[in-house]
Amino acid sequence: MKAGAKKMDQQKLDRAVGRRLKTLRTQAGMTLNELATRSGVSRAMIGRVERAQSSATAALLGKLCAALDVSLSDVVALAEKPPERLVRLADQPHWRDPESGYRRRHASPTDAASGIEIIVVDLPAGARVPYSPWGRNAFTQQLLMLEGAIAVHIDAKAVRLHEGDCLDFDVMRAVIFENETRQDARYVIITRRGASYGKM
Repeated sequence: MKAGAKKMDQQKLDRAVGRRLKTLRTQAGMTLNELATRSGVSRAMIGRVERAQSSATAALLGKLCAALDVSLSDVVALAEKPPERLVRLADQPHWRDPESGYRRRHASPTDAASGIEIIVVDLPAGARVPYSPWGRNAFTQQLLMLEGAIAVHIDAKAVRLHEGDCLDFDVMRAVIFENETRQDARYVIITRRGASYGKM
């Protein structure tokens, strides 16, 4: 893809993410100041993201999603469609973190009847993506390594995963995904939407 086309795609995605964040904030009945206080992200930065004047990073979106009590997919999947049983590869929403190069593909149908969400992640060599702890309605998820190796830091503990390894963990604590190697890594995150921690 040419540089100009990539820039246009990024701008389109930034606008969609901004609109979606503003909609979710409004639905939650929060002002910019309230969301800033709850998330630890400045009011000015939230405003820039909502107006698509700045590309949101994975870390920033993680803080906003935790404060809004929504998943990252609620923001970046962006599809407002009825539940479907099939979603073709070409139609699966993609998102790229402008800071780390982390790439995320929402593989499962949006709002699938099963409630299961499948995310395919490509984590570049040397990339590090931190997420804030979830304050409310925390959920558990599983990570299945497909290629390469990563370290998952949960609070002070690091778990190193290699191809074929599967980790079950929650989002109640701070989590960092880190590729300490010189090769890109790929893994799948599986979550059952609406399932709170301890009830899964």
